[in-house]
Amino acid sequence: MHPDSPRQAHALLQQAVPLMRKMDIAPTPYNYGIWYEYVRQSTPKLNQLVDSTIGRLGSLPSFISKELFHQFLVSEEARFNSQHKEKLEEFINTVSNETHNMTENLVALQSAMDKSRHVLSRADRQKHLDKVIHYLDHSTKKALEEVESFSQALSQVNAEVLKLKAELNEIKNNADLDPLTQLLNQRGLERQLYSLIPDSEDDLSLLIMDIDHLKEINHEFGRRAGTALICHISRILSSKKLANSTLARLEGGSFAIILHEATLDFAIKYAEELRLHLNKQRFKSRSGQGIIEQIKVSFGVATIIGQESPNNLIARAGGYLDNAKRQGRNRTASR
Repeated sequence: MHPDSPRQAHALLQQAVPLMRKMDIAPTPYNYGIWYEYVRQSTPKLNQLVDSTIGRLGSLPSFISKELFHQFLVSEEARFNSQHKEKLEEFINTVSNETHNMTENLVALQSAMDKSRHVLSRADRQKHLDKVIHYLDHSTKKALEEVESFSQALSQVNAEVLKLKAELNEIKNNADLDPLTQLLNQRGLERQLYSLIPDSEDDLSLLIMDIDHLKEINHEFGRRAGTALICHISRILSSKKLANSTLARLEGGSFAIILHEATLDFAIKYAEELRLHLNKQRFKSRSGQGIIEQIKVSFGVATIIGQESPNNLIARAGGYLDNAKRQGRNRTASR
């Protein structure tokens, strides 16, 4: 949903309501939400799905409206968070009450129109015309008041939904970040792959890197030293990050890099550049107990094949990383 002024909301409703009446769409909050967004034309995918559904079925069934409402107007997290769910229910109840009032007055206006038409068909005196004017004046004023009230309520709910979406985005972002390095975590990596893979062909590559002998480093210099090394490497990887790439930290000393537009040859070359750069780095533990003369890492590199799933791509890159480890570590493997 978008921030519209009461005047804008009123204008959009004047477009949405006749469309709903024309196709005999039930005046439910879900339907009003969908058709309000439809006439606003700010979500092309929604409009495409509505048009194709009407083309196939001749109308938009309520159960489909509900699905579209949750898909396009409500973020996924809201459906599983009880606090936000209660807030959404409050929004829907507010719009539902206003919808009921507006619908009643639109029905009353329709009745007034029918009466006026009937009177006009038999009108032969001034008092008949006065009666028609009275019907129309009273009914249209009442209907306009309710439409304005509905517009204001919708505008208020709209602002609250925007606030809720901002909260949910913040929660989602925090849930997708690794607290130690502030890079994406495993969940964030998977989300990114799911968003990129449908539009990719053979130019999306995944690099999974792991610090060699991290357990031994933790044992010799302490776990704090291992944690500091992970943070140190995350800063190096960030400094070497390509413009069209995504960086994530997985478990322990493992990192992942998505190259959005990269062939396998390019991805292997980039992995080798990173590995050789890290090999030149020395690392001193915070306790000062010793120095790691050379940071050694292993890479597994995979490029997407056809419509491969994110999980399969991650598994292949992880398998190639295991091969690099078996082949002696501190190397890059792509099979």
